[in-house]
Amino acid sequence: MNDPVFDGFLTSQLEEGTALAASSDILDLKPAEGPAPTCYLARYRARGLVKEGIGEPEVADDFLVGIRFHRDYLRYANPAHVLTWLAPHSIFHPNIRMPFVCLGPIAAGTPLVELLYRVLDLITFRNVTPREDDALNAVACSWARNNRHRFPIDRRPLKRIAR
Repeated sequence: MNDPVFDGFLTSQLEEGTALAASSDILDLKPAEGPAPTCYLARYRARGLVKEGIGEPEVADDFLVGIRFHRDYLRYANPAHVLTWLAPHSIFHPNIRMPFVCLGPIAAGTPLVELLYRVLDLITFRNVTPREDDALNAVACSWARNNRHRFPIDRRPLKRIAR
């Protein structure tokens, strides 16, 4: 079934997302094929944290997230259906546990560009909620609460600043 409103939304998301990625030093955005893609791969070359085993978290700078706009996205949105954490598996953040990404609530029709900014805020620890009762990763949550002075991990803006 063809939905001209949803198709228009998808077309504008492609245009706006592509424009943002073109103006960014840290975001690569790959849309699925077609004039109005419903799926994207967002690769962030921003600094965030990973943790292998029992050691201290380490800085990494290559993160991959999948974004999918389901057919009813303009009516309702569930972050678990829209965002998928893809890599690295060792991401270390209270609000990310593979494959889940918790941005908090998102409204139906939240634009792609807003999702891209919010994911960057998680990766770089600009947005972190260090409460175990609200965390996907309790170990990262406890660590974050005790290391707030280190945040954000990366202060670079998503969009290149014009000079």
